[in-house]
Amino acid sequence: MILPHTRLAASCLAVFLVLSGTAGAADLPAYPFVHVTGSAFQAALPDIGSLDFEIVAVDADPAAARAVLEARMGEVHALVRQVGLDPEDAQAREVRQSVRKGEQGASGEPLYELRCDVRIDVKNLTTWPALAGGLLGKPNLDSFASSFDLSTMDQLNDELVTEAIRDARRRADVMAAAAGRRVGAVMGATPDQLKNLTTAMGLERGDFRETARRAGGGRAEQRDREQLLTIPALRLRQPVDVVFRLENLPAGRAARK
Repeated sequence: MILPHTRLAASCLAVFLVLSGTAGAADLPAYPFVHVTGSAFQAALPDIGSLDFEIVAVDADPAAARAVLEARMGEVHALVRQVGLDPEDAQAREVRQSVRKGEQGASGEPLYELRCDVRIDVKNLTTWPALAGGLLGKPNLDSFASSFDLSTMDQLNDELVTEAIRDARRRADVMAAAAGRRVGAVMGATPDQLKNLTTAMGLERGDFRETARRAGGGRAEQRDREQLLTIPALRLRQPVDVVFRLENLPAGRAARK
């Protein structure tokens, strides 16, 4: 779903050049040209996302800690099914085991920490509040992170590139007219990487991390609950560098000017 507020802007760097055969000119086009950077902006609501977190269990018996991991993963699958998602979209990665340094059990035995990364691909964001809220209330879950995307991102990217090139031509037309020239054919165009300004400005909820480390039974802190439950709009910017050939105005128009 595209938000109604859309605006186009451009930051342009333009240079008119007519080669004179001087040193270094071999790297430049052998014709007058104008180089413009056009940009297109769009705000869009995401329709897909992913939720990442860790399951952490600590015990003097590694087998007991692993049993806790398996029990929590079973609860995760049950919640995923309950909110209407496919349990296959919740994937657990390899289990990492380590000995906690500086900590011992009641009888002085070492404590084993087992960690397992989990990712849930969410193809229906209407389930997000129930899913994320349900996970935040479970023990042994830590290091939550979220990210969002559009299932139609390729199509939207194509539209942004098209609008950015149109914007670049508009800017080039203004500068060419001021110099008594007109813009000719596109001689080269290079799109820059699509930028998510929400992420760049530090507003993306994917930056959220619940980083407190706890011995196995702690609960995720509630102070960041609203932050993780929020689904932010994607604010996208697509820059494109374009080189246009410059042409002389027709004789009659040039004379009138």
